Amino acid sequence: MKTFKIEYITTLFFLTLLIALAWYYLFLMASNPMDSMMQNKNPMTMSMETASENEMSMNSMSDTEMTMDSMNMNEKNSSINFLMMPMTGKWTINDFIVMFVMWTVMMFAMMLPSTFIFLNIFRMMRSNMQISSNIIIEMIVISFTYILIWTIFSLIACTLQYIFHNNGVVDMMGTLQNNILAGLFLVGAGVFQFTSLKDTCLEKCRNPLSFLMAGPIKGYGNVAYVGLKHGLFCLGCCWVLMLLLFVNGVMNLLWVVAITIIVLAEKMLPYEKLSSRFLGILLVGWGGVFNTYLTI
Repeated sequence: MKTFKIEYITTLFFLTLLIALAWYYLFLMASNPMDSMMQNKNPMTMSMETASENEMSMNSMSDTEMTMDSMNMNEKNSSINFLMMPMTGKWTINDFIVMFVMWTVMMFAMMLPSTFIFLNIFRMMRSNMQISSNIIIEMIVISFTYILIWTIFSLIACTLQYIFHNNGVVDMMGTLQNNILAGLFLVGAGVFQFTSLKDTCLEKCRNPLSFLMAGPIKGYGNVAYVGLKHGLFCLGCCWVLMLLLFVNGVMNLLWVVAITIIVLAEKMLPYEKLSSRFLGILLVGWGGVFNTYLTI
């Protein structure tokens, strides 16, 4: 038993370290929006803005300087900076890659802490049954399945943001520009809290022991299957809440923290249906405010 406990603490330590690094990365991304805007801005536009203050500068600009500015702009657009999100203009492939990495890291930072209880119960069950050849490898496999599922979800969410951004539905920070649409997102998320799908997925997340005891676990293949299956329940429980990131901004770090706390509270507070329904009422009411008052 002591060996299993040490292995769990070791796994927890490294996962916590990775989560801390993920949050630090998000902090760097969120703290550089203005720098990103300046770097993505058309150099010709910047020159014209300067010239509006000093008309003589515009008249003295040569064709050669204008060509060099255009070349510098193209060179910047072809590079990738994973610490700066795209701010203006339509996304390129490079912009999509940067934002996909951001979404993946963000999902990792937000969702992995909620798996610690599941990992501990899995560790205790496997150690008590004494049928695991290497519990730490099994825990790594379980953790990887969660990361895989949320990576796939990140690809879908990033694609949605790509479509929204290039069609002017969201601004450069990933915030919905239409209050009615934002209100519908909130109301939809609130209604989802009352559905049977939400209840089923949340029950599996809150009571992982009954889920783990539902069938035999033999070998790493079964471990991966159990992890993927439970990860899908986790996704089914929280995917609508993740889409609420578009309401106040995908890169609004305080909003990201707030949703993370909501996810943890749903899975840890007592009376799961009561807390879930209460959140649903709040979201529906907030969505009504968006639709009623903020659109006037």
